[in-house]
Amino acid sequence: MKLSAILKNGFWATYGAIATRFLALFSNLLLARLLLPAEFGVISTAYIFWAFGNLFNQGTSGSFIVYKGVEDKRYLDTTYTISLIIGCFLAVVLGLISPIAARYYSIPDLVWILLIFGFNLILSSFQSVHEGVLRRRMQYRELANSNLIASFVRVFSTIGSALLGLSYWSFVIGDTAGWITGCLLMHHYAKQKFNLRIYSEVRWEVLSYCLGNTGFSLGYFVIYNCDNFVVSVVLGTTSLAFYNLAYQLTMAITTILSQAMSQVGMSVFAQLEDDQQRENALVKVIEQTSFLAAPLYALFFLVVNQQTISFLFGTHWIPVCTVIPGLLIFAYSRLINSQLFSMLSAKGKPGVNAKLSLSIAPVAVLSFVLGARIKGIIGVSIAVAVVLGILWTIYCWWEACRQLNWSSKKFLIFVFKAPLITLLPIVVSLKFPEIIQPILFLIIYLFLVRLLAAKQFLQYQYLLGNIAQRLVTKWNSK
Repeated sequence: MKLSAILKNGFWATYGAIATRFLALFSNLLLARLLLPAEFGVISTAYIFWAFGNLFNQGTSGSFIVYKGVEDKRYLDTTYTISLIIGCFLAVVLGLISPIAARYYSIPDLVWILLIFGFNLILSSFQSVHEGVLRRRMQYRELANSNLIASFVRVFSTIGSALLGLSYWSFVIGDTAGWITGCLLMHHYAKQKFNLRIYSEVRWEVLSYCLGNTGFSLGYFVIYNCDNFVVSVVLGTTSLAFYNLAYQLTMAITTILSQAMSQVGMSVFAQLEDDQQRENALVKVIEQTSFLAAPLYALFFLVVNQQTISFLFGTHWIPVCTVIPGLLIFAYSRLINSQLFSMLSAKGKPGVNAKLSLSIAPVAVLSFVLGARIKGIIGVSIAVAVVLGILWTIYCWWEACRQLNWSSKKFLIFVFKAPLITLLPIVVSLKFPEIIQPILFLIIYLFLVRLLAAKQFLQYQYLLGNIAQRLVTKWNSK
């Protein structure tokens, strides 16, 4: 595949991710003004159950289509049918547990919220298959437009409902409107006819891949969402509101970059036939990603301080700042590790992903509980940073490279080199007034990169020079 095609698709994937995330952030900023922390806590609790149900189908069937292709009708119909069956089953399960959850949390409305979320799970199953078709065909422009329009519908429906005084129901209304819109648009763009039929000769291959991805998703859910669940159970919904808002803010960059890179990356990795090409491609991706992401997260830490939180959300949200440092470490590792998971899925090895996520899940949950008991939401953020941000990252790359017969050393060097370089600039910058901290950080960071990673510095210098030259040429041509 030509580099120009990869860059073009990467642009559309990034554009869609940035626009979607910006709309979600804008919605959260406004809703934080309209709703109380306790109301955020109610919907945050409901989203925990939604996330657990959605992990079994969102992306699972779509990833198989990206891996296998769209040429064989047997695989398409079987995947489509199994995906819808799973979605309907999960909707029923969510409906059955809704009364129990409502009584446990003493939130009567949770019954109806989860019933509607169950309907959305069916929509998610339908959309996942069509999204997989678009990704396999590298139709990222159509995919980005679908997600953007659905996000507009979701945001305006949510804000409009909140202005009408519908409290946390505004999230439910907005989400449902967004899912319906997304399903209709992706069905239109994919132009792929599916039949409700399961072919016995390919059934097990589809199921084994989906089960491997489901196992990965299950562990993924535990390690990436159980911290919110532990906070809600041990510390209450108000603490959950603080922690969840910090989580949403710190994961913004990760959500944007990982969504774009994973979508394009898996499509590209799946179409590379030579194993050496895949290894070299992943090395380059990790190298470029680490030196881009590490300073971005460091700047986020310096810019999003108590004054910023107070200005954007109000003084009652200041406790959010206490958990941001630990969550930023986790956000960086999550972005880096997502590229490894995409490679394993592209190679038809979702079982390795499942092993990686399920093996760390019990350790992560225990660390979250201990952290919450000892030091509240700050303790949870520290546990997340140490267990998931550092220890699990090392284990993931060591075990995955062992399975693939690759050297883990060269990957781990790039994983940790860039964030280690950012430590000294951060420490020095914090000793100066807040207004000059970001600029001072960038100056020191670029100096250290030039000194310790000259190759990377020259690559970025060359890239920025080309961009500047093109802009000047375009401006002069006018």
